[in-house]
Amino acid sequence: DRFWRNLGNIPNSGIYRGLINEVAAVATISTMACVWNGLTGGYTDFSGVNHDAVITSLPMLTLPLGVFTVCNSSLSLLLVFRTKNCYERWDGARKMWGLMINRSRDVVRMGAQWYAPGTEKSGFLEEGAPLAEIDEEVKAEKLNRLSKSVWSFSRALARHLTPPDEDEEQFQKDVRERLEPAQAEALIASDHRPNRAMYDIGCAINDLPMHFMRRNQMDLDVAHFEDISGGCERIFGTPVPLVYSRHTARYLTAYLLMLPLGLYSGFGDSWNHIALVPSVAAISLFLFGIEELATSLEEPFSILPLIGISNKIGVNCDELASFTPFFESTPATFDSSPAPVMATASSVQEGVPKVVAAEEPKEISEPEEVEAEREVTPASPPVEKAAPKFTGDEAVVDALGPKAYTPEPLFSKFFTTTTPSK
Repeated sequence: DRFWRNLGNIPNSGIYRGLINEVAAVATISTMACVWNGLTGGYTDFSGVNHDAVITSLPMLTLPLGVFTVCNSSLSLLLVFRTKNCYERWDGARKMWGLMINRSRDVVRMGAQWYAPGTEKSGFLEEGAPLAEIDEEVKAEKLNRLSKSVWSFSRALARHLTPPDEDEEQFQKDVRERLEPAQAEALIASDHRPNRAMYDIGCAINDLPMHFMRRNQMDLDVAHFEDISGGCERIFGTPVPLVYSRHTARYLTAYLLMLPLGLYSGFGDSWNHIALVPSVAAISLFLFGIEELATSLEEPFSILPLIGISNKIGVNCDELASFTPFFESTPATFDSSPAPVMATASSVQEGVPKVVAAEEPKEISEPEEVEAEREVTPASPPVEKAAPKFTGDEAVVDALGPKAYTPEPLFSKFFTTTTPSK
């Protein structure tokens, strides 16, 4: 059963094993509180006999439980916000690498499907042109180079996001085993290895024979690699503010170290309040566990299986590059005649550049009766137009000519200009 399995795995949990010092400190404070209060307030021996206080001049170490009630809400909010922020970082990193898996497969799939010699210029074959023979060895070599370059990006990014002492030696070994010697050494010597890997992917795509529009579509997926690299670097380079983490840890530590003093009176039914020690130790284990969990999620690249994901990308890409169609497909042909062409609706839906010739325009002849009427009908005499009549300024211009009359400017009666005296 999962319930009992989870309880049984508590000693094997890495989170709980890392909290031994914190839990031991709280348990020690609880034990000291029991001993001190027994000496100053009385105790019970193993026979069940009650004894008076040994030290009467010193007070007992207790706190009212209301102090912890006031602090509960603020501490809870701090823990919730810290855990939520750290989980969002982990979830963002997981989505980045999930997107990289999809784009890596897509790039290799498009390269394998769109490999078509003879279609580099127009995207389809000219009419009557023979089909270009595909050299299977050359095709396998170019697609294998593309697949290995795509894998190298994920592997270089995994190394870029981990400490050098953890993965540098294994990274160089993996790269030299899978890549060509010149490509491997250039990748290892690069300062920013993911950028070098993206450059190699672009070179491998440019080496594939296909139309430039299809190559542009593949380059769009490669551009996503740059976004993935930048997103991972943002998460890796900008951790949660240190003051926030430290304040939460200090608040929680002080709360749990003083908690035995507040819960001491509640365990009066147990022998010398001894049940206080395991109870407070269990509470501190789970509360410190929340803080430790947030700390682990704060650095998602230390817990995500980056190398395993990159190896999975390499296996999938190699398999996609080796696929062959189970039916024979030929590129679309293009009619090079001078007649105007137009795309059909079915070709747009299917994504195939099929073209059809448009029909030549036909001359429209008029009936013979209409032509006869045009010949018999006499032309009508021209109609003389009456001279226009002018009024106002127009009449003056008509009588004296345009140069003899200058109309008064508009608004002149409202504004006057004066020449300033020297």
